[in-house]
Amino acid sequence: MIRKTQNLYHLINEKFLKKNKSFLKYFSSNILSVPVSLVTGFINFRNIDPVYMGMWATVTIFEVYSNFLRLGVVNGMNRELPFALGQGDNTKAEKYAATTQMFSLFNGLILLLIAPLIIKGINIDESYYACLAVVLIKACLSFYTTYLTGTFRSDDQFGKLANITMIGLGGKLLLCPLVFLGFNGFLSYELILILLNAALLHKFRPIKIKPQFHIPEMKRLILTGFPLFVTSYLLGIIDTLPRLFIIKDGNEKLLGLYAPVLMLVNTMIIFPGTITNFLYPKFSYKIGMNVPAKVIWKQYLQVIALSFLGISFTVFIGYFVVDYFATIFPKYALSTPYLKAGLLICPFLVYKMGNTINGVLRKPQSMLSYALFYGGIQVFSYFILLSFMNDVLLKVIYSQVITGFATLIFSLTVNYKLVTAYDLENIKPTI
Repeated sequence: MIRKTQNLYHLINEKFLKKNKSFLKYFSSNILSVPVSLVTGFINFRNIDPVYMGMWATVTIFEVYSNFLRLGVVNGMNRELPFALGQGDNTKAEKYAATTQMFSLFNGLILLLIAPLIIKGINIDESYYACLAVVLIKACLSFYTTYLTGTFRSDDQFGKLANITMIGLGGKLLLCPLVFLGFNGFLSYELILILLNAALLHKFRPIKIKPQFHIPEMKRLILTGFPLFVTSYLLGIIDTLPRLFIIKDGNEKLLGLYAPVLMLVNTMIIFPGTITNFLYPKFSYKIGMNVPAKVIWKQYLQVIALSFLGISFTVFIGYFVVDYFATIFPKYALSTPYLKAGLLICPFLVYKMGNTINGVLRKPQSMLSYALFYGGIQVFSYFILLSFMNDVLLKVIYSQVITGFATLIFSLTVNYKLVTAYDLENIKPTI
């Protein structure tokens, strides 16, 4: 009896591993980026002065704002491409990809032309020029790399994307010694990694077609993607608010002391971000096949719960490790209490998956309400904390904790109502 149970267990386990092989490989490669990011990030903080890290954190805001050129075309492709494949319309899927590729290349060219005029117009200090050059290259290439990443849809393709991630992580570790050369070495390190990622995605791109505009598909992409884009763009801008609050009420050095917290949050976002990137095309494909939205909702809820528990466990361990931060990185000794407080943000980062269902079901009003709620809570909580807290960084961090918790509850409530309404309108009961 025991042997039969063991054989059954191994059979189930083998089937699970075989069925989810590509996801596990993709997820594992991204999870591996967490310790790699922590190691390389710590080396950065060990060698780069907080003032320079503050400069970098300030300039990278430019990349977020440059995304306004996208107009939601890539967002539309991320939904319409797998939806068309789910319906079996490969020709239309290729037209979506070709149109998005052309538009993405056009975006990069436009940004490259207008960026010098913007920089000259706002009269930025010359000490920022090197930073800006690297961020400009990164922003221009990100239009194309975001398109390329969105074309990886099948299980086999996600396996290739996992390989690209692994190569990138290897490059990150091997090139990290450049940081020992100081801030210029750090900028060279960032630039090489940007170019390496773009080269790998281009070489192993799954859809090898010529860029070309198709007007009907372009209209469809904008109609679908613009609401997604507006929401995503608003969320990106809102995510810069903590840094803007610190610049407003503090200074660059204070922003540099916040940099380890920012690195912690950006690292932990890998968990929900990876899962969303994998599930979004899968969910869109299923909706294209007329699968009930309640089925997707159950899978989504399980992912939220498991992600929350996984991040919470990581945070629990991290709480005891943070005490050694000041010993290893004396330049950032003052960041230690803020890192401990920043750990509270991490479990609630699963709210980043909150717009997945809205996007799959094409509900622009719900996407907008999600963004407005997120921004409103961020601002409201910060200014409420202003009345009884003096420490700028703690105000920013606790505001992010409140925002994450409230946005998670809001998104779950709205998504459940959307899924129920969608099935009532679109899924006919069988007789």
